[in-house]
Amino acid sequence: MSQFDKIQYPFNSAWLLLFFCASLLIPAYAETKEGLDIIVALSKNTRPYQQFYRQLETTLKSETQQDIRFHIFHSDISESISRLYNNDINSDFVIAVGTLAAREAVKTDTSTPIIFSLIPASSYRHSIQKNHYCKTEGRCSAVYLEQPVNRQFSIIKKGLPDIQRLGIILGSTSAALRDSINQAGKKYKIDVRIKQAKKNDNIIMLTDSLSKTTDALLAIPDPDIYNRRTAKGILINTYQHKIPFIAYSHGFVRAGALFSIYSTPTQIARQTGMMLIRATLSPDRKLPLPEYPETFRVELNPAVMRSLRDVINLDDSILDSQ
Repeated sequence: MSQFDKIQYPFNSAWLLLFFCASLLIPAYAETKEGLDIIVALSKNTRPYQQFYRQLETTLKSETQQDIRFHIFHSDISESISRLYNNDINSDFVIAVGTLAAREAVKTDTSTPIIFSLIPASSYRHSIQKNHYCKTEGRCSAVYLEQPVNRQFSIIKKGLPDIQRLGIILGSTSAALRDSINQAGKKYKIDVRIKQAKKNDNIIMLTDSLSKTTDALLAIPDPDIYNRRTAKGILINTYQHKIPFIAYSHGFVRAGALFSIYSTPTQIARQTGMMLIRATLSPDRKLPLPEYPETFRVELNPAVMRSLRDVINLDDSILDSQ
């Protein structure tokens, strides 16, 4: 072997070693993932949630040029998300739809940004936002289920101009809205009478107490107050006392509320999709702050309106509010 060969050999070995080490790193940068993987966790596989998903899919596919791969779960949510990650499918965002899906999504051992949608503001602020998962800034956000308090009071005052006393029952999660409710009452010159429900309180008895001393009852979303066990009794009680029940969903209007102020699953789905798109355009993909619904509708129950026409002055122009 020549002297030249002896000199070159160590250099070539070092070069080959460097090249080999560098080649191990190349796939991490060269195999850049194209498009977005989005987990959509639905609390139930029922029609409203299916409507939400279809509109979300339409919004994202029409408003962005990226290839989007959806992973839909509506049962065993936390386990299903974990299995997805174990199969090396790392999602870019999670959209948790409804309260049940929200509770499951924060159980996962990931750092994926989550948008919580179709969830009451009180539930998000009271429990989800305080979860360790959401401690990192920009990791969690929400599109709320219900309308902002000021919007509700504005429509109530317009629709029932003679109203003076408004009854409201608050539960453990909706209690945080007390100050906002009282401020809105002062702004619209309505005497707000609040009953704070304790753990073992009889909700129907609280309704009865308020129905005797107020001109209308406003429902604020809270699973401890308004659920399958209590809804029928509350509606019957307000009907017997001949006072309007003002609610927050289409189902309540069909069941006997005078009117509801609410956003449909498709309206909230579109807003959720647009929030996600804004996040993809930010450099670090941080989520924006939580939002109340931008679009909404007011739905009136004609039969209840006729039954109450002797005791209320209803301005049905509120139907044009949306």
